[in-house]
Amino acid sequence: MPFKAVSLLLLALVTVMPLQPQPDHDGRGAVAILRRDGVLFPFAAFNRDNWRTSWPVGISEVELPVSLDDVPERWLGTPTPKQWRGYLTTGESVDLELRAPIPFIAYYCRRRLGLSTTYTSPSPLPPVPVEPFPKDGLAVSGSVPLERIESVSPGSAEWEALPASLQKDVDTLEDDTVAGVRINSGWRHPFTKEQRRKHPIRLESWYRSPSGEPGWTVSYIEAVRVYPPRPEDKGCGLETFISGWIHHQNGVLKRSEELRVKLTYCDRVGAMYMLPMGRIRPRERWYWIFQMSGWDSEWYDVVEVGREKTRYVIEALFGGRIGGCR
Repeated sequence: MPFKAVSLLLLALVTVMPLQPQPDHDGRGAVAILRRDGVLFPFAAFNRDNWRTSWPVGISEVELPVSLDDVPERWLGTPTPKQWRGYLTTGESVDLELRAPIPFIAYYCRRRLGLSTTYTSPSPLPPVPVEPFPKDGLAVSGSVPLERIESVSPGSAEWEALPASLQKDVDTLEDDTVAGVRINSGWRHPFTKEQRRKHPIRLESWYRSPSGEPGWTVSYIEAVRVYPPRPEDKGCGLETFISGWIHHQNGVLKRSEELRVKLTYCDRVGAMYMLPMGRIRPRERWYWIFQMSGWDSEWYDVVEVGREKTRYVIEALFGGRIGGCR
């Protein structure tokens, strides 16, 4: 084909193929957990699709800044902003103004450095220390907006239908986990494979959003299979806790390989639960931002969500019981 004809063909393709609209912002900023007491804990900064953690996690080996002007610019990964936008878990958003750096007690007596703000929560603070401490949402500096992550309504038709579509994969995961525990420790599950199949999967949480490609959605779920307590269980029976990512195309489940199961008892020691904060698109890709917490630790995560896979880009440990207080 002559060069001129090829050029005209390429021009025609560029003309008729729609381009993905680019965000109307500079793609730079920082994100911070907004605690109910109005304290921000920055844990990630982004420059378009490049993410990093630069805020100090511990404070024992850093010189604490006295004022906002003393906060090193590199800690936030962007020029230190005094104006932030708070995106609350209620769906509302508020302007936040920073006041000063402030040390505070985080998860399980860990000392952390935060930023006090003008925010006043409409909800009361807990009367006694609780873990994890209540969070009212996420704060974002810069001009990149944050969008909500949908929480699928319990009792809806799709909520009721999902466990059946996961049954086969969960059965396989549970069997593999039971076999692995037996090999490593010699422990045997008191219920046979056939008996386990008779106990239903009960969905507890389902968070969902578009994944950036038409027709595709990405979800994070938490579910459980409960077994009746035996006499030796003292009223707290075995459970299989199921959590992780699944992907749908036009409402049909296409991928569930990112699910995980954990064998536990009703106290669920070691299980982790998601608190979704929102999703953000600094440039080309979409990211979920959320808290993961349980009895023994608390994490803040940023995950790139694609059509059929997810990728963790930030995993920030906020605190935990292992290692004692410091």
